[in-house]
Amino acid sequence: MQLVINSMEFKNCLESVEKILPTRSAMQVINNIYLDVKPGLLVVAATNLEMYIKRKMNYCGEEDGKVLLPPKIVDIIRHFPTDEVKIKINWDNKRIEISGGQAQFHIFGSDTEDFPIFLGQENTSGEEIVIEQGLFKKMLRMVVFAASTEETRPAFNGMLISLDGGTLTFTASDTYRLAVKKAFSDHWQGKSFRLLVPARTMKEFLRLTNESNLPVKLKINNNVLSFQFGDVFFATRLIEEKYPDVSSVIPKEYKTRITVEKKMLEEMVARANLLADGKNQAVHFAVRENDLQIKAGGQEGRMEEVLTVEREGKIQELYVNSRYVLDLIKQVDEEEVSIDFHGDGGPLIFRIPGRQDYLYLILPIKKVI
Repeated sequence: MQLVINSMEFKNCLESVEKILPTRSAMQVINNIYLDVKPGLLVVAATNLEMYIKRKMNYCGEEDGKVLLPPKIVDIIRHFPTDEVKIKINWDNKRIEISGGQAQFHIFGSDTEDFPIFLGQENTSGEEIVIEQGLFKKMLRMVVFAASTEETRPAFNGMLISLDGGTLTFTASDTYRLAVKKAFSDHWQGKSFRLLVPARTMKEFLRLTNESNLPVKLKINNNVLSFQFGDVFFATRLIEEKYPDVSSVIPKEYKTRITVEKKMLEEMVARANLLADGKNQAVHFAVRENDLQIKAGGQEGRMEEVLTVEREGKIQELYVNSRYVLDLIKQVDEEEVSIDFHGDGGPLIFRIPGRQDYLYLILPIKKVI
């Protein structure tokens, strides 16, 4: 017998799980894609031992068995010439025939016996909350970019997810900047947890989600956090490090606040970044009477530009990493942002005007390097 599969659906499933395949691993078995065939249902999965992705889809057929597919299967299906793929699997020797139209491939699968599926166990126990997918994605993308990528700081390689009193909080920092996003729901009352999740796995999860209001189910079980939405199951190991209390670095009162149009600010900082010098890509922010002046310069030249703003408080100036500013602006959907200054040597804090559920803090640069 053979499996008759929609090639586009199969391609989407394979591409989803392929993204987490290790580039090179001494454990050969995890370099492959796991295929579990049940009557009328396909389960496609992959793991790199830190995270696990599983997708499900329907097909025409009554086959029943398991096989490991070589990663080349993704390219084969991606370039397949027909809307339907016909697959025959010899369950004894794991030889696989793929055909459609005039195309025919023969590939070699392998046995699934040693494939690790411990992260993929859909346990029924453990703490659980449900959140809309669109909200979860927005919270994630406004925070996770601020996590550190330096392996010498394992705690800061993570994003802190905490729940207390019905308030869900995402926090990430690389010690030079800090992002915090909050959401509240009565449905989360009475539940509490504090988890440190690898930021790189959350970035991968972000690519799997969309803006729909379909629910995402978060479940904690031992040292694994899993997400279930639609036909996708995603799981990641937690980081066993203590995340520091970052609340102490957030000033309670600002010295100066300006409100600016996000698009104008983004364009100005992007132009300044073209000539920003030094490894910190430093640009100079100066709040004057009714405007924000941005300057940058180095061996290749200098630039200066002025933007009219609404100001509260004193005149202020400092140097800041232009890339850090652009990282935040690209994630903001609102048309305006407010910027709080906290005196000489104090941080710069970006907020959404009229909102208390988000902040993005950047430490200033003391001098241009």
